[in-house]
Amino acid sequence: MNKVQNYEFLEIVIPASSTGTRFYAPDQPQLRFTSLLNLVCYTTDTISNSILSGNPLLSIANLQKTFLVLYYNDKESVNRIPVLELNRVVSNAATAAFSFDITPFAGQQIIWAKSYIQTPVAYSSISASNFSVCFGVYYA
Repeated sequence: MNKVQNYEFLEIVIPASSTGTRFYAPDQPQLRFTSLLNLVCYTTDTISNSILSGNPLLSIANLQKTFLVLYYNDKESVNRIPVLELNRVVSNAATAAFSFDITPFAGQQIIWAKSYIQTPVAYSSISASNFSVCFGVYYA
C-alpha cells in the first residue's frame, strides 16, 4: 500500500459556452521537478464544486468522453488515458464506494502547462457558467 507523502488539488477549467476540444492545465510551479506517484480524477459522485474556483464539476456523461494527456520526457507520453480510469469511486444510485486500488505512476516529472484534457467533440451541455475537471496529484 502506498502512503500519502504530498498532495495537490489540480483544476482544469472549461470556459462557459466553449466550443473547444482541448483544455490545458494551468502551470503548477509547486509541482515542478516532483515525481508523480498517483493521480485521481474527481467526479460529481465525490465533490460537487471545485475547492479552488467554486465551479461545478463536469458531468459524468461528459467525463466519459474526456481523455487526459500528460507531457513529460519532451513528449506527450501518457496519451489520451480516459479520465474515468483515474476515478477511484464506484457509484450507483444508492451508494458510492471508495476503491484505493489505483495503479501508481512511476515517478514521472510532469510538465503541467503542456498537459491537457481533450474531448473528440465540444461539450454539448456547457452553459453560461464555467465547469471544472479536478484531479488529486500525489507526489514526492
